[in-house]
Amino acid sequence: MSTGVPIQPRDSRGYVMLPQAPEDAGYYVYGNVGHVRGTGHLAQYAHPNLLSLIFFIEREWQAVDERKFGIGNISLAEGRKYEHDGHRKGIEMDIRPVRKDKLTGEAARCSRFDVKVYDREATIKLICLFLQHPMVSKVFFNDDKVQQACGRVRSLKGHDDHIHIEIRECP
Repeated sequence: MSTGVPIQPRDSRGYVMLPQAPEDAGYYVYGNVGHVRGTGHLAQYAHPNLLSLIFFIEREWQAVDERKFGIGNISLAEGRKYEHDGHRKGIEMDIRPVRKDKLTGEAARCSRFDVKVYDREATIKLICLFLQHPMVSKVFFNDDKVQQACGRVRSLKGHDDHIHIEIRECP
């Protein structure tokens, strides 16, 4: 029996669960499956290319901002269906808009309408970092000012309190 570092959970597709609380990470995780607290990690299995993107953006973000960005749903293990229409291929993820404060975790939920805590300018910076990467194919977020500033951001019903990032289909 090994007593070394635990291996990150991996499904049969070879997708890996996003590390949940790495020390000094530039992101935090949030969410749940089926509205059950403490189950968000079950929906954070990512294609290796998406993990690479996350780690790249995390480093770039830390160079320009000390706040963490929140990562929610990616995919269940094996790509099983759940409350999302998509999020089965490990190439889509939800992230939260950036807050003015440093609040993280479940309590850090915020929407584009929360003018006291929503930081539009920082959210634009974060989304632009994603859009500069060649793997990113789609971004949905319903803030029209973000859409104007970033160019390739589109609206999609239900995307007032999170940003949907999708990378190109992987072979």
